[in-house]
Amino acid sequence: MSQPLRGYLESQADRVESVLSAHRAPGRVTGGTVGPRLIKFFLSPAPHIRYSAIRRLADDMALSLKVATLRVNRGKEGVILAFDNPKPQPVTLSNLLPMVLKAADGSPDPVPLSTTLLGLTDDGIPLLARLSSPEVAHILIAGTTGSGKSVLLRTIALSLILTHQPDQLRLLALDPKGRAFQGLTGAPHLLRPPVTELAEILEALHSLLRAMEMRDRQREDSPCIVLLIDELADLIFQGGDEITELLTRLVQRGREAGIHTVAATQRPSSAIMSGLMRANFPLRLVGKVVSASDARVATGRGGTDAHLLSGRGDFLAVGGGGESIRFQVAFVSEAELRAEAGNYRPDKSDVVPDLERKALEYAEA
Repeated sequence: MSQPLRGYLESQADRVESVLSAHRAPGRVTGGTVGPRLIKFFLSPAPHIRYSAIRRLADDMALSLKVATLRVNRGKEGVILAFDNPKPQPVTLSNLLPMVLKAADGSPDPVPLSTTLLGLTDDGIPLLARLSSPEVAHILIAGTTGSGKSVLLRTIALSLILTHQPDQLRLLALDPKGRAFQGLTGAPHLLRPPVTELAEILEALHSLLRAMEMRDRQREDSPCIVLLIDELADLIFQGGDEITELLTRLVQRGREAGIHTVAATQRPSSAIMSGLMRANFPLRLVGKVVSASDARVATGRGGTDAHLLSGRGDFLAVGGGGESIRFQVAFVSEAELRAEAGNYRPDKSDVVPDLERKALEYAEA
């Protein structure tokens, strides 16, 4: 740790303790972590001090620390105070992925099939999601404009491309506004080029549904197919009940057939998504939202404080029943996506003819 950073942390810890002492709620900062975007202090309050008393002082501590917001939570370390790192560090997929693909001894360690890299947690741990797991299955991404939804979609897509052969995994990208997935054009993992027109989107979803039913009958689940959707709300508004019915059936029954959906929208409210559809997205990745009520809608639970996130790739991963995990999305630019996906050149052994033929049949059925 650099001397300036050490001095900054010690000064901030002293300020926290001074505010608590001034309000007769003494406590000691016993440690913490420095993440790419977030600093955490572990606070040990005096035995007689209630947790609620510390929460009430969040705004006063933020004012003393000269930070925009300060979150107060509980964890195994005690009371956790979290605020923005004044010198945020970039997290990129190109830097993070090589770390993930190496074991502790430096030997190659490929990620499990259908697993994607999302980013880096506040504790400095790479965060991955295994789509084939029942606790993941399908992913819903939510957040306001500027929160980083499209970047996260690009990260998921490129992570899957770089860690899977085309015979292991195929992608179908639906992009109603034509902005998120154009860089994927040319990747051999695509069942077809990114789809932007509503008529072709409907045809592609019907084909995917037939593929799912065929796999169910034949008890097949490979190659894994990942359906990527940007601007889900816009797609539902355009396609109405037909789109809703198709997507609901895919998220209800897709996992057993090796078909997984990753969809992004600003706000997954009941006006956009049916309750049945929302219930079939076990993993929510939520960026900054406008209000506490929007945070509850996006995460499916209360108390996550998603409205206090700082945007630009600052996200929460919220699963069914577990604690939320704050992480920084591994950044991928549109140019990088185009370069990496377009330059992917599989060996002849990478493509199994029968699987390639079946994947194309599913797309064109």
